[in-house]
Amino acid sequence: MKIIITLILLVFFQFTFGQGDYDTPSNEPLPVKLQNLKVGIEVMHFPKENNPIKIKDKYYWKHITAILSKESDLKIIEFGAYLFYNKQWNLRKSYNLKDLDTNFGTENQILLQGQPYVWTNNWRIGNQLFGGWAMWYFIGINDNGEIICGYETINTTSKLLNK
Repeated sequence: MKIIITLILLVFFQFTFGQGDYDTPSNEPLPVKLQNLKVGIEVMHFPKENNPIKIKDKYYWKHITAILSKESDLKIIEFGAYLFYNKQWNLRKSYNLKDLDTNFGTENQILLQGQPYVWTNNWRIGNQLFGGWAMWYFIGINDNGEIICGYETINTTSKLLNK
């Protein structure tokens, strides 16, 4: 009897905590730091809905992120990512500015007007299979001292491509 109860509890905990997905954003407000900023940086993820693949014992959500300033040259002063859970955007990480140069190919965090910058291996890697929404954001300043932002969401699913 103890074995049966133990097995039932194990199955219950697997379904409860094993492969959960985060909430889906609908009309929730932007994070406070983005709410009053002019949007002038285009941000794009490909694919927009990102399904994982499994390699050995890890899951990989492989995607790219591209950024572009159409209006003017900009110096990026902050960038990072939020995760959506508990019905709100929660800061996941603000990155070191030098990471922009390394990952996107900028020089001194400058976006030249009309020049796309692409992080080709912006992958989510994890030991657990779960989906969720993220939002990448970028904040820059132009030569006139105006603060500009850009942001875009990406949906990472729990729909495994290779089974």
